[in-house]
Amino acid sequence: MNQVKHILSSLIEPLTKVETYETLAIKIIMILIYIIAAIIVISILNKVIEQAFKIQNKSRKGNKKRSKTLISLVQNVVKYIVWFIVITTILSKFGISVEGIIASAGVVGLAVGFGAQTIVKDIITGFFIIFENQFDVGDYVKINSGGTTVAEGTVKSIGLRSTRINTISGELTILPNGSMGEITNFSITNGTSIVAIPVSIEENLDHVEKELNKLFTSLRSKYYLFVSDPVVEGIDSIDNNKVTIRISAETIPGEGAAGGRIIRKEVQRLFVRENIKMPKPIFAPYDEQKRG
Repeated sequence: MNQVKHILSSLIEPLTKVETYETLAIKIIMILIYIIAAIIVISILNKVIEQAFKIQNKSRKGNKKRSKTLISLVQNVVKYIVWFIVITTILSKFGISVEGIIASAGVVGLAVGFGAQTIVKDIITGFFIIFENQFDVGDYVKINSGGTTVAEGTVKSIGLRSTRINTISGELTILPNGSMGEITNFSITNGTSIVAIPVSIEENLDHVEKELNKLFTSLRSKYYLFVSDPVVEGIDSIDNNKVTIRISAETIPGEGAAGGRIIRKEVQRLFVRENIKMPKPIFAPYDEQKRG
């Protein structure tokens, strides 16, 4: 019984002393100072990193999308390092041996190694994505996993563990890097617009092609996304009431579909302006005798 009283008194006695609360308050204030300092340091380092890459781009005319990707990577690494230093410093202020934790982490790491395989896989895949330049921030990509498309859109950010993709309909998809299988990048090579334009079979095709070529000469200067003037490839098909003209155009990466929409709009305006006829449906005469 006396031993129990002694233990309880040894636990309660420090709580009755003012020095205990003063020490605790000082430690809490120090923790807050470390956290605020870490936030300020990370903010300053992020700006320094951004400025360093801006200067590099101006001097070497580097790839801006590639720079955004590397900026994101370096900032993430710096953030992890700063917080690791802050946390270990705080623990040491409370008398906790950081070396002992690190040594224990090695033993525990062996025990949970199988459970952490997914995280390790995500990080390793993230390094390969970044350093193999599979895609950059701002690229339009399609990600498949197991033969199924899991995300398609513009890359918002690339981290060591996950990648954020804005889909064409506005959703933000966050994918673990290790879950990515086949990656299709639409922003590396130039795009191609393929458009089929139907024209009335009664039209003079030489005249139509001449007017189209005049139009296409002006499109390249009017729209930035065309790498070269659209070209009339020829006749795709001839039906009872229409002729289908095939048009192709080279665009900047990822803008093939947008180029096709522009061509259709401009061709429609041309046909209205030049009174070029579009195909009309053919109505067969109604014969009651054949029906009977």
